[in-house]
Amino acid sequence: MKVSKIYAATVLAASLALGAVTAPAASFAAPAAVSQKKVQGVFTQASVERTSDGKLKIHWNSNADLGAAKILWSTSPDNIAKNGKQLKRINASYNGYVTADPKPGSRLYFYIKTSSGATVTVAERKVNLQGAYNFRDLGGYKTTDGKTVKWGKLFRGEELGHLTDADIKTIQEMGIKTNVDYRTDAEVKALADPVIPGITNIRTDAGNAGSAADLNSMIASGLMKDEASAVAMMAGFNKQMVDSPKFYVQLMELLNDPNHIGLVQHCTAGKDRTGLGSAIILLTLGVDEKTVMDDYLLSNVYRAEANKKAIEAVKAQVKDENVVAAITALMGVQKEFLQAAIDEMKAKYGSIDNFLEKGLGITKQERAKLKAMYTE
Repeated sequence: MKVSKIYAATVLAASLALGAVTAPAASFAAPAAVSQKKVQGVFTQASVERTSDGKLKIHWNSNADLGAAKILWSTSPDNIAKNGKQLKRINASYNGYVTADPKPGSRLYFYIKTSSGATVTVAERKVNLQGAYNFRDLGGYKTTDGKTVKWGKLFRGEELGHLTDADIKTIQEMGIKTNVDYRTDAEVKALADPVIPGITNIRTDAGNAGSAADLNSMIASGLMKDEASAVAMMAGFNKQMVDSPKFYVQLMELLNDPNHIGLVQHCTAGKDRTGLGSAIILLTLGVDEKTVMDDYLLSNVYRAEANKKAIEAVKAQVKDENVVAAITALMGVQKEFLQAAIDEMKAKYGSIDNFLEKGLGITKQERAKLKAMYTE
């Protein structure tokens, strides 16, 4: 089977870069009934989604009637209560508010404070960039010890060579200081990251099996004969990354240094190497496995349009439906990919905690420091 050189490079870049469907657009619920028993009111969920016409839909849920609410916004996640600009006063029981973007072209964070004292900070999960589909914030996730991962400190993305001038300005305004690039020399040569003033680019060559493999040779070897074989191959790659985690050891060292707060990690498609790196960060901070898996699977949502176009190109050149199914699987992420890595952590080290401590060398003191730096 012959696959064009251009197509092969495109598929490898999008599919083999070793990196739950997102919640649907929230509908606003009716005001919650007031319980006869006094309940300590808190926000149980909050989100921001961008609509097709560019408006922002701020949505929340709570466990009780929280009374009147004040919504503030800011371009920084820090000290919004003090420095934020007021957007709207509203009754919290409306569970949300839709607004025009208060500052187009900037990354925004919202702070909701109620008369009952409940507060929550929230932002769009996806960073609104033109040249990167899968660039997103790891903030807002709850941890098992009752904390929340801070917004605006930890990001994940894909190759950055397509960023527009406006995108670069947005990223600079976001306070990102460190860009960790997992890609191999060949990937970087194909599309280097831009040099952005104020941001340090750090290479950590992931260089594992598959990143240098030729698509035609994989098809000929049977690794790409159908979807099941492709899934097995990607599960194997994820196990390998747990067995040889040198670049995640470096990632943890960087995160422990306060000078790197405001860090983005990325590979080519931002889904496999970056996906596991993000999972490791969230697990280290105490986020539960289900939430970690949900974040991992969001790559299918944010890369959906790009993957659809690539698959159409595949179908025009490859007539074997089983091979098309295999390539389609590689372009996205599946639960089995990350689960293989998590299972390997447990099988080899006995638990995720032991993997973090013995496999990555994160001491209990360092983990406590990471939690103090990146959760609140």
